[in-house]
Amino acid sequence: MIAKDIMNYLETYFPLDLQLSFDKCGLQVGNLNQEVDKVMVSLNCDQQTIDSAIAQNCSMLISHHPLLLDKHDAIDTSVSFGKFVEKAIKNDIVVCSLHTCLDRGMNGISMNDWLISLYDVHHIECYDEVQIGKKAILKTPMMFDDFLTKTKEVFQINTLKVAGRKDKLIERIGICGGSGSDEITACKGQVDAFITGDTKYHHGQFAYENDIVFIDVGHHVEVIVEKELIKILKNLPIQVLSMDSQDYFEYK
Repeated sequence: MIAKDIMNYLETYFPLDLQLSFDKCGLQVGNLNQEVDKVMVSLNCDQQTIDSAIAQNCSMLISHHPLLLDKHDAIDTSVSFGKFVEKAIKNDIVVCSLHTCLDRGMNGISMNDWLISLYDVHHIECYDEVQIGKKAILKTPMMFDDFLTKTKEVFQINTLKVAGRKDKLIERIGICGGSGSDEITACKGQVDAFITGDTKYHHGQFAYENDIVFIDVGHHVEVIVEKELIKILKNLPIQVLSMDSQDYFEYK
């Protein structure tokens, strides 16, 4: 099938008109009329990913993070961005990205629906009008330490960055994968704990002052999109591989 048909299929779940104004979803590099028989799904558009796609003879790369999110004045093939574009074109790889279209999603199918569903919850809904972050209610409320243990288990990580009261009973939780730390203000009064990545010092202050347990699990938990997109694509007559992207950071 052609790349355009694959993207049209994905748009039934993640329409391109859901992207936020700062974003650049959809086609990044290549020809949407190209025939595709093998697709790689990845979190990132980086050198490791394009090299893996080439090595495994993929003719399409579908990423979460867009290649074109940042402004580029030139395609300089001596730097990372230009090298990526050059490799994609030379190897006939169509590159498309979903980002905030996938973050928002439709009918309970989105990145943050997937993330919050890793917990045993009910009443999943958006916590604000942007409709990216989700909130839900734990079926079994937990104390602070137990909730931190659960969070490490669901995201398979050993280290957390945490702010908030240690005697807090947690029942209502919110989540925004990636760089969602500013979203804590939108969750004020709605959740007992908020989970995201890329936090800063003043976010911790806000958490203490507004009685929210604030947990930084790192940006990389978004890698859940690789597994879930493969499930969505499995009914198409193509082979789909996961990049199995690794975190750029190590936690010691």
